[in-house]
Amino acid sequence: MSFTCQHCSTELSDTSSLKRHQSQSKYCLRIQKGKDDESEKQTIFNCTFCKKQLSSKYRLQCHLDICKLKQKKEKEKEKTASEIEQMRAEMAKLKKEVEILKEKPTQSTNITINDSSTTNNNYGSILNCLTQEVIQETFKNFSIKDLLASDSQKNLADMTIKKCLSGPNQPIYICKDRSRHKFFYTDEENKEKEDPNATVLRTLVYNGVKPLIKKLYAEKSVILQNELARCKRKDDLTLITMSREDIKELEDAYKHINIVKDGEDYITHIGKCLPSSVKDRIYQDHLSLSSNPDKDLDSDEELQAEIRHQTRMIGDYTASELGKWKKLYRETGEITGPRDLETNIPFRKQFIAFLKEEGSHPLTAE
Repeated sequence: MSFTCQHCSTELSDTSSLKRHQSQSKYCLRIQKGKDDESEKQTIFNCTFCKKQLSSKYRLQCHLDICKLKQKKEKEKEKTASEIEQMRAEMAKLKKEVEILKEKPTQSTNITINDSSTTNNNYGSILNCLTQEVIQETFKNFSIKDLLASDSQKNLADMTIKKCLSGPNQPIYICKDRSRHKFFYTDEENKEKEDPNATVLRTLVYNGVKPLIKKLYAEKSVILQNELARCKRKDDLTLITMSREDIKELEDAYKHINIVKDGEDYITHIGKCLPSSVKDRIYQDHLSLSSNPDKDLDSDEELQAEIRHQTRMIGDYTASELGKWKKLYRETGEITGPRDLETNIPFRKQFIAFLKEEGSHPLTAE
């Protein structure tokens, strides 16, 4: 004997199954909801997270314990609350730091260079000290290798700091705000002047070093153009391509070293390395005077570096062994060398790069 549901016509085997069906079956409950009067309709419980329909409060509660969308939203809520709490803590810390700074006395913009804290120091202004003649003499060892370096602006900044802005006899120049590139120097009356983006310093340095850079560029450009002409006469496509790449590299380097037009790398580096106050500058100068580093140690380190440079391997030869071919190349522009280096393409490239290296080395066997 079977029992038929009066709402959805589903057949059940017994009365208990029929009752359970009519109270729990979603399909049947939806039909009942449409047919019954408002007072007789079966209540449906919806999950507010995933919208799943449940037939009782108990079933809804059991579902909420395992609902994945609920768990996900609760985790997001906890994460947001944690981030807000962390932000509040950071704001409180910043507020406390600002209050401490407000309590400190404001630094005067009039810097007294000859007071007791700067005894035996002869600080001056970049306007008077960094003349074109001084810059040219300071950077006289700036070489074509420095010009062609990928970090040429950084190297120029290092030389500026070490040779022009460090020591008791060099002018005061500091960076109070590294992130916003706020630099300051002292004028002829020892009054503090702001130099946004180091515009004054960059102009003084570049105007002084520009004649030297132009000379290096012109000399190297002529050498490379002559080399390109020789390669064309030999009709060697590989050497022609390499020569043109060298010319392009030189032109790009010449443009990049112009720290007045585009000195971003220069500005960033001096901002990192300069002291942030006159007091820090004086402290650094006293440290450098008292430490008195061992010059012989520096010389030994340079010597060891030179030995490593000259004994580096190019194929089966040391750089020192290849010195006579470098000398021949400098005198005639002719690229020649050991046969096994000329016939091996990777070694040949290394050998050609070695021949084109600038500067002379005391250990080279010429």
